[in-house]
Amino acid sequence: MSKSIFKATEIDNLISNLRGEVGEIIQTWTLMRDFYILSSELQTDDFQKDIKNQELNRINLIKKKFQDEIISRLSELGHKSYGKVNFYFATNKLKSLENEFKDFEKFIKDNNLKAKRDEFISHKKLPPTWNEHKAEHRISYLTTLKGIAKALILMKKIDSIHLGENSNQQWNKMRKKRYDFSVPAKAGYLLLPYLRE
Repeated sequence: MSKSIFKATEIDNLISNLRGEVGEIIQTWTLMRDFYILSSELQTDDFQKDIKNQELNRINLIKKKFQDEIISRLSELGHKSYGKVNFYFATNKLKSLENEFKDFEKFIKDNNLKAKRDEFISHKKLPPTWNEHKAEHRISYLTTLKGIAKALILMKKIDSIHLGENSNQQWNKMRKKRYDFSVPAKAGYLLLPYLRE
């Protein structure tokens, strides 16, 4: 089954949708970043006061939801399977960037992004007993940013092979539109090869 899916999947279909997925991650990060700025403006040196600040609590909850979405998507991009939108499928179709994929996959596993997704965000594994439950993995903002950067770098390398030398120009055009929310991220990044100034 997976061999037939591998063979039947059009490379442009896969890479365009992969780029759209990376675009969704970038858009979620831009939104999350705004809430980090808001929370730093509201936060004080008084921990007790901050705990009672409902607006700060709401903003921190939104930050966590955005971060969880990013972690989940990054984890899925590092998954080894065919028939799903991930770097493994794309690099195998291209017959290139195997080491770059392995580096990305290692980052996802070593920094507990996959474990957090599997245990606390989605596709949750249920321990059989209460005693076997673990504390949630704490993943810093910096680690999340590194994951986004690694995904973006790998995506640009894939596009460089697939689209050719003008792919960098197209990514630079897209970067200028990063804060334009009038077009859904997936659609914008999917159509990146056709962007005009």
